[in-house]
Amino acid sequence: MSVGIDTLERVKSQLKELKDLGNNVNLDLYQHLTEVFNRIMLHHQQDGYQRFEEISHLVKQTHLKIKDPAYDYEVNAQQSEQNDPQRAQWIQKSKNLLKEIVDQLPRDERDLLTKDKTFIIPNIPEEQRMFEWAGIVFGEELTAKLTKAIKRLAVLSGASQLRFWGKVYGIQKDYWVAEGILDTQEEGKQSMNQEKRGEGINKLVYWVNDNLLEDWVQLPDLLPEHVQVARMMKHVLTGNLNAQIDSCPPFPGKERHYLRAQIGRISHATTIVPKDLWSVDEETTKDKASEEFTMPGTEELKNLEGWCHLHPIILKAGRVSHFAGEGLADEERDEILAKLNEKDPAGERFKAINDDAAVEGYKSAWISKVIGDAQPFAQAPPKEGTTTYAANVLKSLRWPGAVTVAQNGKFQSIYVGYGQKRGDVCFNPTEPPEVQKDPIDQTEQPEPTPLHAPKVVPVQQEEVKPEEDEE
Repeated sequence: MSVGIDTLERVKSQLKELKDLGNNVNLDLYQHLTEVFNRIMLHHQQDGYQRFEEISHLVKQTHLKIKDPAYDYEVNAQQSEQNDPQRAQWIQKSKNLLKEIVDQLPRDERDLLTKDKTFIIPNIPEEQRMFEWAGIVFGEELTAKLTKAIKRLAVLSGASQLRFWGKVYGIQKDYWVAEGILDTQEEGKQSMNQEKRGEGINKLVYWVNDNLLEDWVQLPDLLPEHVQVARMMKHVLTGNLNAQIDSCPPFPGKERHYLRAQIGRISHATTIVPKDLWSVDEETTKDKASEEFTMPGTEELKNLEGWCHLHPIILKAGRVSHFAGEGLADEERDEILAKLNEKDPAGERFKAINDDAAVEGYKSAWISKVIGDAQPFAQAPPKEGTTTYAANVLKSLRWPGAVTVAQNGKFQSIYVGYGQKRGDVCFNPTEPPEVQKDPIDQTEQPEPTPLHAPKVVPVQQEEVKPEEDEE
């Protein structure tokens, strides 16, 4: 049987077509047969016909690296990464977060982290179950990620105490906010009248992020002018910390500074604790917890008189305490502070929330409710007395989104909202329209409706001479 050259080349090209075998090795039948015939001629000249299938199978094994998967998810792992790399990256970041692997640092720097450092963080899943009574639910998945994210922040930041502050909504992205105590001071004060870290409005430090799988960003310490201008404007956050603030009056900073100012205002106005839990030490003039305090019952906490503000009020000067200046004599400083306190008094420390000015349209600035079964039940031995499974829910009307929940002797505050205060006066003038260009000069045209009819000049017709008859 004879085969033409054209037919042979056509068969060879068909054998060279790549065959996708579902892995990273692409083979064609021409290369496979060439390798099989090569081995037969070199090593199996006598029994090549009988061992052809065996040799073909051995050649396939030399090209294909088959690995038995240890887990079921490894079967399609490589193909999944190629089809959707963002999804594979999200899965890997979630695994690292739940396994408490700090993937923000290189591998050689992870061992440098302090492993024996102790810090205080609350039981976030337990707090979330309390907040469910107030209608604030993040779900089990986000709660688990939030717990691990707060723990990772404590390891990376070096904070001695952390808690979940709340969530601030934005146009593009939302901010998760963590509150804590950081012993290290900020490098250099930005302003002379700025309260240093650990005091006044900068007593606490705040961190934010828009994705619990990513790293936290520490917000800068507050300046008095940030608070003063934030009180005169309203601005909806975008979710970008570096965004410019377009407002009237102009805000002296970016969105990160405005967010920090709003968080400070909300914290000082809505963080409340049961009355008589904290007091001021007469010797050191610092806050101290009462050792003889007993948590009131559900009915007692229902009244607004049983709650007070934890933080002092923010003065009109944008600080918690007045600042007279540096390099002054004691008498001169005392005289200046006396005038400032007379003009802008600091107010009562641990002020009761029932003394807050009522919001327009309401009788008070707070709403207090008892949710659940308020019936008292006897406690199991060795505990004595009775308990109730109801929850006290207090909501701020001046800062919508600020909630405090108390249940079974525990209480916690949270904020979930847009960071806007009810009733603030804001003036945002609209921009004037663009100045239009001068119109193009039109050429003069005859009057379309003249007062006098134009004179009609008769047209003279030429006399037509009669044609002469041809002879």
